[in-house]
Amino acid sequence: MGKRGFLRREASPKEVLEHCLRLAREVAPPTPKGKRGRPWRYSHALYLALLLFRAFFHLTYRKTEALLQDLMEAPFPSHQSLARYAVQHLDPQLLEALLERLSRELEAHLSSRDSPEEDPAPPFT
Repeated sequence: MGKRGFLRREASPKEVLEHCLRLAREVAPPTPKGKRGRPWRYSHALYLALLLFRAFFHLTYRKTEALLQDLMEAPFPSHQSLARYAVQHLDPQLLEALLERLSRELEAHLSSRDSPEEDPAPPFT
């Protein structure tokens, strides 16, 4: 239950970010290692999770970065890096499929969290 006894019908940004990170770890390609050039600072899974988070909330890259500063303690890519990764590496069909899966999982998570326990006691007896 949320404040004042009302049931929450939306997931918090922190919950959405946790689901995005989990989903991205499942489907992201491994980060290349041992090749020439500068090594990747952030994993493909992190980029994919943050772009999924951005798409879920319909945020701009800058607003995504600002919101992530409040939600994450670990370092994360800047808005410029996210935009560059989206243009060069992101498959739009993968993002759409992950958005649908994220919506279904959050809906199931919220409904399981909000469902009443077995035989709840009446509030006023």
